[in-house]
Amino acid sequence: LDSKDPVVLNYLVTLLCQQDDEKAMLSFLADYGGEGGRIDLQYALRACQQAGKKEACVHILASLEQYEQAVDLALEIRDIELAKLNADKVEDDDDLRKRLWLRIARYVIDEEKDVRKAIAFIGQTEHLKVEDILPFFPDFSVIDDFKEAICTSLEEYHEQIEDLKQGMEEATKSAELIRKDITDLRGRFGFVRSNQKCGFCRQPVLAAGLYLFPCQHGFHISCQEQWMLQQHLCDADKRRVRELKAAIIAEEARGAHNSASDGAEVGVERMRQELDDILASDCPLCGSPAIDMVAKPLPALAQGPAFWDLPPMRQ
Repeated sequence: LDSKDPVVLNYLVTLLCQQDDEKAMLSFLADYGGEGGRIDLQYALRACQQAGKKEACVHILASLEQYEQAVDLALEIRDIELAKLNADKVEDDDDLRKRLWLRIARYVIDEEKDVRKAIAFIGQTEHLKVEDILPFFPDFSVIDDFKEAICTSLEEYHEQIEDLKQGMEEATKSAELIRKDITDLRGRFGFVRSNQKCGFCRQPVLAAGLYLFPCQHGFHISCQEQWMLQQHLCDADKRRVRELKAAIIAEEARGAHNSASDGAEVGVERMRQELDDILASDCPLCGSPAIDMVAKPLPALAQGPAFWDLPPMRQ
């Protein structure tokens, strides 16, 4: 049948619905229904419902991705294999697939009174475990019917617990190594030559507080801060730098008038550490700030030579 006329196809659906045997309708749906099919599935569903062609309705509902209705109707006609087939058609929704499989398992337990058959479902899908269907069993079920499944489930949980324990041990070891690295970094030191210059202002680097990087580049704190604020930091980091500096000055002023508590000193130290992390996370001459500068355009000559000047050292 090469016709694409919907009127012709709908009429053919009507004729097939009038036949006693559903095989012809099922074959027609397999050839012309489904995704990208030529027939009007909504019309075919109404026609099959009126004619009582329930198995055909199941296939049409699955083609319309109405899987819950398809599984319910398959169970209504007591076709468990058809129900399982439609439950497995669900994609990208594990919760729905699990609900459908639970519905089938409950049907087998409640309607067919077949505990062993319900237990067998666990091996047919990865979405069901024995604890999922235990609430459906009668109160006085014989334990022998699902003892093996319970033992298998317990063994799986034991393996998962062992994997979690191993993961926790590895995480603990990693945390210990990180703490050791942090401790080592706190005790790390470098050497500054007496004639070493600030990488920005070219004045003696020892003339003021400085940042010294592992690459041995050194910069005055004030020069580093000015350059980072002008060239590298985003607006959020700039605001945070100003907030931290204001908070540190306020805490130091409060401590000058009153005896500073240990908690206040710890707070100031933490703020200084955060400020250092923002301003001196990497060397501006050979670290990530220098790499980021490559993507920035050169300043226009109209901005004048002053734009190219390095930030002066603050005395």
